Amino acid sequence: VLLEIDWRQIFPLILPILLFNFLLIGIALLDWFKRKKHIAAPYVWLVVIVCMQTVGPIAYLIVGRRMIRHDHN
Repeated sequence: VLLEIDWRQIFPLILPILLFNFLLIGIALLDWFKRKKHIAAPYVWLVVIVCMQTVGPIAYLIVGRRMIRHDHN
């Protein structure tokens, strides 16, 4: 099936989606790195960002960065 696909026609459609996905992951990782000492369960959110592709970074940016750690060490 993959050999039958004309990638030259599909690539211009897929490229913006891939770029958006990498940009979203990059933004989420940068924000995670800056805030990892303040958010609750930072390494769980790191796995979510990296493993869940588009949904993970969106979930982190909407929900995860608002989950602030409440311990005062």
